Amino acid sequence: MSDSELNKADGCDIFFSLIIVVVLLAGFFIFQAISEPDEPLEVDNKTEQIRIDKIAKHKVIDSSYNAQIDIFHSDNNSSMEKTMSNVINQYKGK
Repeated sequence: MSDSELNKADGCDIFFSLIIVVVLLAGFFIFQAISEPDEPLEVDNKTEQIRIDKIAKHKVIDSSYNAQIDIFHSDNNSSMEKTMSNVINQYKGK
């Protein structure tokens, strides 16, 4: 037959399990509330101007870099075209 002491222990296990779940949930929500980032500060005109200046500098550097790449590729493409024309001319000559 079943022992009555065992039934009481089973009830305590469920009760303690529920307490543990409640404590873990509360801990999760408290940790989430603590770890939330603060609201960002308002940006003043000076900071905005510094950002605009940095963006302008980066655009100048980027455009000069792109121009250098285009020059490099156009030189390579023209030399490749010249080489291919020479090959075609050699085959036509034979």
